[in-house]
Amino acid sequence: MVFCTLFDSNYAGKGIAMYLSLMKQTEDFVLYVMGMDRKCQELLNTCGFGNMIVECIEDVASPELAEAKNNRSRAEFCWTCGSFVTDYFLNKYNLPDITYLDSDLLFFSSPIVLYDEFKKKNASVGLSPHFINNPIFGKYCVQYVYFKNNEEGRKCLRWWRDECLKWCYSKLEEGKYGDQKYLDYFHGQFKGVVDVENRGAGIANWNQEKYEYNFINNTLNYKGKEWPVVFFHYNGLNVKVKDGCLCLVHSKYFEKGVVEGFIKPYAEVLSEVYQKYLGSPISGYSYQPLSRWKDLLNAVWVKMRQYAFASKAETVFMNYRYAKRKSPYSERA
Repeated sequence: MVFCTLFDSNYAGKGIAMYLSLMKQTEDFVLYVMGMDRKCQELLNTCGFGNMIVECIEDVASPELAEAKNNRSRAEFCWTCGSFVTDYFLNKYNLPDITYLDSDLLFFSSPIVLYDEFKKKNASVGLSPHFINNPIFGKYCVQYVYFKNNEEGRKCLRWWRDECLKWCYSKLEEGKYGDQKYLDYFHGQFKGVVDVENRGAGIANWNQEKYEYNFINNTLNYKGKEWPVVFFHYNGLNVKVKDGCLCLVHSKYFEKGVVEGFIKPYAEVLSEVYQKYLGSPISGYSYQPLSRWKDLLNAVWVKMRQYAFASKAETVFMNYRYAKRKSPYSERA
């Protein structure tokens, strides 16, 4: 399996944690990493990760990318680079296929089940849905996006790359949002586009309440069907180290069972990463909301969003709130 991702030195802890979780579940993979600054590249090269190939965005010559960097925030530029980097690695190394991964994932079982699902369906492009009732920011999530190195896969990836270079901002505008809502157009424009069925692909704050979890067997149950938990997406969780304490600061609400089954294991892996690879001794960790009153409101919202009236209200609110550019969470914390 061939994967790629990108992150800078500030996100290195998360990126390394994802890599280690992949290594724990399978050694049958290669992860291509685009360091978004030189410090990140140099750090990763000292770690001796055998299944990782590292490059730096500063060594990639592209006038279009340079222009995009000048008119976007740091996070928006990273979003812009996701499709660009995926296309770059696919072509430079003439890979048979490639899957883009967000760097804030942790794998709880081998992604071979997802790879086999795409292979069985003869997919040229594979998408992972948000699995939510109200896809304001897109039906699909740019967390796990597969491309086969064939005509349709290359055409689709190139289109996504070119559109992101032209427009990729943290706002809702004319059917677009960042790099993400472009994925909604793949089915209508390209052949061989399939969706992941496995509900264990992309558990996150936006769909957590839909499932019953069995953490002993590492499975979830959805409407009577059992799925293996493949990966959790830690969107809305910021990581800092202060006075030897690993601080997990969340802007989204996570249910108690999710905290026990997914957040605590993440804290354990991150503690190992910071101590072994980032030179920061960790004596413990804390888990706290970015805002206590917003956390309370988010907790209520998790219970309410299953209802149609709440979904409609959310759509109106988000369209109003994101009519102008908003700083992504990573830039606010």
